[in-house]
Amino acid sequence: MRNVLPAIVLMAASLLAAASASAQDKSKLDEVLARGKVIVGVSSESPPFGFVNEKGELDGFDVDVAKLIAKGLFGSDDPKHIEFVKQSSAARWENVNSGKVDFGIHVATILPDRVARVAFTRGYIDSSIVVIVKADSKFKTFADLNNDKVATAILSTPIQADRAKQFFPKAKTTTLDSIGAQFTAVKGGRVDAAQLDEPVALWYASQNKDVRILPERMAAITNNAIYMKQGDFKWWLTLDTYVSELRGGSMYKDYSASYSKWFGKAPLNAKYYAPSK
Repeated sequence: MRNVLPAIVLMAASLLAAASASAQDKSKLDEVLARGKVIVGVSSESPPFGFVNEKGELDGFDVDVAKLIAKGLFGSDDPKHIEFVKQSSAARWENVNSGKVDFGIHVATILPDRVARVAFTRGYIDSSIVVIVKADSKFKTFADLNNDKVATAILSTPIQADRAKQFFPKAKTTTLDSIGAQFTAVKGGRVDAAQLDEPVALWYASQNKDVRILPERMAAITNNAIYMKQGDFKWWLTLDTYVSELRGGSMYKDYSASYSKWFGKAPLNAKYYAPSK
C-alpha cells in the first residue's frame, strides 16, 4: 500500500500538468480558425486608416491590412472571414483584453506605457506626431501656440494631454472623441491646432488645401502596430509574422498597392536590398 500511494499521487500530478498544458496550448488562433472568421477592432473616424466611405462601408489602410491578414488566415478574401468592430480610441485596449475583438488595428502607436497593457506586433507603418493648423493662420512654430488665447484639440488619451502641456502649456485644450473631429475642429475654426499622427495629417493636408502642417514634430519616428491581449504567444507570433511578410516578404505586393493608394507613394521595403515595387 505504501508503494501504491506515491504512484497514485504521481499519476494525479501528471494528469493535472497535462490538463494545464492543454489549457495553455489553446490559443486565440485556434479559436479564430474554428470560428471561420476573425473579429477586428478598427476606427471608423480616422481617415485614411479607418473611416466610413460614401457607400457607407468601412474603408482605409488599416481596414485593408486587416483584410490581407484574414486572407492569409483563411486562404480567401471572402468577406465572411472577417468582422469589423467600430471602436473609439478610448476603447481600444479594453476591447482586446475583454475578448470583444481578436486583435485591433487602430492607428495605435507603440509607447512604453502601452506595452504593459497589450501585446504589439512589429510596426506595420512608420509614424510620428505633428500639428495641423489653418493654412492662413499666423502660427509657424509650437512656440506660437503657447498662448492662453490659443485653443488646441486633443483626444481623450493621456499622451496627447501630456504633449500639449509639454509644448504649449498656456494654450487651452478641447477634448474630442476622434481624429476626424480634431481635423474638423481645425478646419472649421473651432480650435487653432490639433496634434495628429503624421500619415493622417499628410492625407488630410493633401485633400484640404486650407490646412497645413507645422514643420516641427512632437515625437520621434514611431511604429503603428497591431495589438492584442497579452499572454498568447501563438497568436502574437502569427500576427507578427504576417506583418513581417507585409512589410518585406511574400505579401509585400498587396501591402504596397494599398499603401500607394492611401498615401500617394510606394512604401520603403523592409528588406532594403529588395526593389520597392
